[in-house]
Amino acid sequence: MLLTAAVSLSLLARLPHWPHKPGDATHAEVSRSLYKLGPWLIAVHPDRFAGVTTCQLHTRDVSLQRDTVIFRVAPQGDTTAAVFRIDSGPPHRVAETFDTVEAHGFFPQRGWVVDPNGGEAALPVSYVSGAKVVSLRVTPTRRPRRFMVDRLAEAEASARALGCPI
Repeated sequence: MLLTAAVSLSLLARLPHWPHKPGDATHAEVSRSLYKLGPWLIAVHPDRFAGVTTCQLHTRDVSLQRDTVIFRVAPQGDTTAAVFRIDSGPPHRVAETFDTVEAHGFFPQRGWVVDPNGGEAALPVSYVSGAKVVSLRVTPTRRPRRFMVDRLAEAEASARALGCPI
């Protein structure tokens, strides 16, 4: 019985392998290119099969998605009571932007539908455009965190020039 199993496995190992041709539907037709502009990384994913290009524009703790700037302020937790300042300007509550960011697909109670762990705060890109630093404080007992957002407009323009639907 063991001999039969060994012979069967050895025969299967010798079957010819037919590689996928570029035109096959099963062939991966997605490539990825990375670009760096200051602290910003632009990852471009053209999908020839689907005929679309998807992109990610981000730094270590900040990303841009659907005209919304997302700040990762904690691994998890509620950020609905967060307060922010743009370039040492007056304080504003993140709640002021809820209608706009929800229209873009970010839900303050649970983040993006694909990553509902929380710990993120979002602002419309129009609030951050031209700023150098955004400071966010999640609760009165926590220290504010500073996020560098300079060159965002330049990175956004570069992403659009690369075909990104940002």
